[in-house]
Amino acid sequence: MIRYYENLYLTDSTEKNLTRIKRRLRLGAGMTSLFVITLSDNPGDMFNIIHASMFKIRRIRHADHLVIGLAESRRKAYDIITGIVTGHYARTGGYDGIRDYFLEGKD
Repeated sequence: MIRYYENLYLTDSTEKNLTRIKRRLRLGAGMTSLFVITLSDNPGDMFNIIHASMFKIRRIRHADHLVIGLAESRRKAYDIITGIVTGHYARTGGYDGIRDYFLEGKD
């Protein structure tokens, strides 16, 4: 099941096409230039960057994912993650709790 973080991190391009992107991810339609940023399943990692073509695989599409961002390139996905991590560090003075921050749905 694909769940979306309330305040999704988006690039300009993904923001314009958000409804279409969500529908295509849900249906497993291919999108060659989209990267999905999710919380990592591994507690030792913070995030996963998954190419949208992976969501064509039913097992992956129906697994539990909390999507926190969408980007049209891997570089822009890294930029979004860098912004998230540096922003969290500026607010809290540390890197601990980033995962909990998203799971609790804070702004």
